[in-house]
Amino acid sequence: MNAPDPSPIGVLVVGLGFVAGGYLEHFSHSNRTHPVIGADLDPDARQRATASYGLDASIERYQDGLDRDDIHLVVVCTPHHLHHPIVTEALRAGKDVICEKPIAISTEEADQMMDLATQLGRTLLVSLDMRYGPDALKLQQLIRCDTLGRIFWARASYLGYETTRFGDPTNWRGDLERAGGGVLLDGGYHVVDLLNTYLGPAKSVQAQGGRLVVEAANKGEDNVGLLVEYESGAVANLVASFTTRNVGCDEGPTLFLSMDLSGTDGTVFSGYDSTRLKRHFDVVTTTKREEIDLSSIDAPAKNDHFLDCVTKGETPLATALEARNAVAVVEAAYESMRTGSRVMVAWRG
Repeated sequence: MNAPDPSPIGVLVVGLGFVAGGYLEHFSHSNRTHPVIGADLDPDARQRATASYGLDASIERYQDGLDRDDIHLVVVCTPHHLHHPIVTEALRAGKDVICEKPIAISTEEADQMMDLATQLGRTLLVSLDMRYGPDALKLQQLIRCDTLGRIFWARASYLGYETTRFGDPTNWRGDLERAGGGVLLDGGYHVVDLLNTYLGPAKSVQAQGGRLVVEAANKGEDNVGLLVEYESGAVANLVASFTTRNVGCDEGPTLFLSMDLSGTDGTVFSGYDSTRLKRHFDVVTTTKREEIDLSSIDAPAKNDHFLDCVTKGETPLATALEARNAVAVVEAAYESMRTGSRVMVAWRG
């Protein structure tokens, strides 16, 4: 990790689509970051970002930003297949990097990125947003305190409605070449990572699914089900979908999440519904059922946490290694879908 630096951090955000908005909003208003520059091949995207966030500059070629001495941190918000080459270039240019999820479209690419960052003494962070949610933090707290006992079973779902974007053959979302896969490597990847966090190293995967609704031949799976076995002996069932209708799906994308963990001493039932902006979190034991108020959970601000990791050497809440191992589970699932067999996970310790 790098030594603390009291001077402002120059930030280059590569890819100025929807996902970049959170970074641009935060860094353009932070006294810890200057200058804040956006890079995108699309002139309309550059114009919108500059007008919306008051960027110090916008450029077409991100390589021009890598050449600047006043840029220290690069944020990669591009389609998945570009993560590996852009992160690699940024690291070689002496920059620290925040990469949007997934870290890469394969464990081979992820391993190369991680090893290069270590070799060059740079910081590589991966944005796993759901790790910063109050429900995820509370679950980890319950596990650390052994409230649930030994966890032996988990059931999780990522049920989104993304049929318009996913079904558009010109949109990169779910494109096998540009996204590297369908719903599992996209939204389901978050839940895979959470299950790894709660249950430990994944051992094997049995998966079934495919492109069940969307017709575009260049797209990956729109629905998939996984049965994952962990080294601890626990088993998890995960369902991920990009074509599940929910209230409000006629107006835009929707999402319903659930995560239930069963232990020898208790069970947690948790979920999130984007249409109602509502969360629920219940802990059930043999003697009581308790509804947990998540508003009191002190969740760190992700982007400030990233800056602390870069400037103060703080340990990331979610590491690049953990992001890589989530890809390993997804890879095993894709191989299982192709072969119809149970596939071992190429876990990296």
